[in-house]
Amino acid sequence: MSDELNNAQPEVENSDKSVIYPQPDVKKDGDIARLHKECAKYRLALKNSNQEKLSIQQQFDDVKKELESVKIQNFEQLALLKLDKQGCLRSALVLKDIPYDCENLDDFIENYKKNNPFLFKKQKSKHGFSFKCGRNANYTPSQKMNNYIRSAIGR
Repeated sequence: MSDELNNAQPEVENSDKSVIYPQPDVKKDGDIARLHKECAKYRLALKNSNQEKLSIQQQFDDVKKELESVKIQNFEQLALLKLDKQGCLRSALVLKDIPYDCENLDDFIENYKKNNPFLFKKQKSKHGFSFKCGRNANYTPSQKMNNYIRSAIGR
């Protein structure tokens, strides 16, 4: 039993007072070679995972840049559409004045329209349709109906 206690206790060298732990019984050649193989396997797996991580990080950065450019393009298209609906004559010029962090685009366009009325054309108010019957003298009833419908739509 005293042998077991001696093996369990760390041995202390007198010269530099460092602690030396007892070594388990290891077969020198076979186990060390096996441990070297296993260590090399783990080093290779770590190297591959680091390379994979770098490639995935690069792909992530590329996708993030693409997403930002798509967001900017979407904002610009939405702003151009709203400016055209408001009757803007120079939408691209006004687009440069719109900040990208604009929370309410409609309010910004309304204020811009009030401050710069020369960039917007006046909206014509349409009331009813005008059908000129002098042009349809020789039309069939279906052609007349087509003319009525087209003039109501505004074509």
